[in-house]
Amino acid sequence: MRNRTIVICVSILFCVCAMAQDKPREKELLKDYHGKVQLPDDLYDVYAAFIRAVKTADLGDIQKQCLPHSVTFTAVARSEKMREYGPDIYIPFLKKGFHKYILYLRKDSQDTYLIRTVSTYMWFVRTKSQGWKLYRYGDKPIE
Repeated sequence: MRNRTIVICVSILFCVCAMAQDKPREKELLKDYHGKVQLPDDLYDVYAAFIRAVKTADLGDIQKQCLPHSVTFTAVARSEKMREYGPDIYIPFLKKGFHKYILYLRKDSQDTYLIRTVSTYMWFVRTKSQGWKLYRYGDKPIE
């Protein structure tokens, strides 16, 4: 009887594992996206890493997600009227104004995607040596 119970439990465990592998992985950052363009899994992972870096506002971690010499960073205060606008990564805005959920995607080529959130637009490019990297960034709220 005990061996039979173990066999049944192991069989159930294999079934559950197989079902879990067939289920598409949840992509929380796409919860507000309803478009038809599919975001590649590896780009989603890079974007998620960018979001983790944004949470800490650690400049070094953020720069690791960027194509070298392509995105500028600033901590110089923007005017209150223009706080939400700018073509650079404004560190204070990351802490209090940046929205992480993807609203819009555009595939410009096999290796270039635009990701749009409520607060920001970001272009990512796939490089041969480093994978996906952020190469253009701007804060501009959707009005």
